[in-house]
Amino acid sequence: MNNEIGIYVHIPFCLSKCYYCDFASYSDMEQLIEPYINAVCNEILKNSEILSQYTITSIYIGGGTPSYIDAKYIKQILDTLMLFTSKEYLDEVTIELNPNSVTKEKMKIYKNAGVNRLSIGLQSTHNNILKTIGRAHKIEDFENALKIANDLSFDNISLDLIYPLPNLTLEEFKDTVDYAISLKDNNIKHISIYNLEIHENTKLAFLLNEGYVSIVDEDTEYEMYKYLKDTLSLNEFNRYEISNYAIKGYESKHNLKYWNQEQYLGFGSSAASFFGGKRYTNIKDIKEYIKRISNNKTLYDEYEELDLLSLMKEYIMLSLRKIEGLNKNKFKRKYQKDVYDIFKEEINELKKMGLLEEKKEYIKLTQRGLEVANLVWEKFI
Repeated sequence: MNNEIGIYVHIPFCLSKCYYCDFASYSDMEQLIEPYINAVCNEILKNSEILSQYTITSIYIGGGTPSYIDAKYIKQILDTLMLFTSKEYLDEVTIELNPNSVTKEKMKIYKNAGVNRLSIGLQSTHNNILKTIGRAHKIEDFENALKIANDLSFDNISLDLIYPLPNLTLEEFKDTVDYAISLKDNNIKHISIYNLEIHENTKLAFLLNEGYVSIVDEDTEYEMYKYLKDTLSLNEFNRYEISNYAIKGYESKHNLKYWNQEQYLGFGSSAASFFGGKRYTNIKDIKEYIKRISNNKTLYDEYEELDLLSLMKEYIMLSLRKIEGLNKNKFKRKYQKDVYDIFKEEINELKKMGLLEEKKEYIKLTQRGLEVANLVWEKFI
């Protein structure tokens, strides 16, 4: 049995809400920051029995905007987690940063508390585009944040980019990709590229519906995708998951736990966990989360105990997100069954459609499969 476990901590506070954001994040709730952090630390301690039996090898602090709150609170959370592990076991401790909330003082505290990987939300290099999507930073803020990170010898930094953004042209997108690649020598070792999703009831959905902004057509979006994929691979950023590229050895160890269907615990409002074959997600409402912690009540509002077939289907979908694909031998060791005994019809149909291919012990998405991965997932839902 694998004795390792990952930890996710959700910080739901932001300076302001980005126009496209549908995550559980909130602005103008500063008065709740301290009681919330205390509640998170309480939740960690309430899980001491589990945490004492497992080795924490990765921690990911996401949001929201973790860098928005006082760094002492990040230290408080990490100090609490360190009661159950030590730096020698921790392969990776990541914190998400918004460029406009980075200071040298905060970054020093992060580093001393054990953070060894940064994930910076850049999204675009064009200030007019950043303004259009409601981002609180400018490219100058990013450059300042990166300089601070390099001055403090953070040598494992990831960037987030989104496309296609409203009013963004193909040439502007190419500029952003080229800029990101140029930062290899500034310790940018990982790039996450997310396809823009338009969620109902977001400001961006309103702006698009009313015609205030526009997005490029599908052909131009495909040109963006092709340029991105080809240019990154030519510059040593290897695609190892549908949305993620890394210089060899700098793949996200924490996120690989998700894609390998390994166990992890999530702490904080809306944080998700996968443990003991069960998936559960904490309540989103911050006040209710704090209240439930203090009253010793159940925190999750979504709970699912997966049966064997559901676990196998999920394992296949998660594995196929990785560029290497599904390892048939690992599947057999994990579930004591040959993948073809259970899913022969689905796999063969997807092969005929040109969406899956087989190479040695791996079943993987083809180039076409990577472009229309949702069609593949539908076969295993």
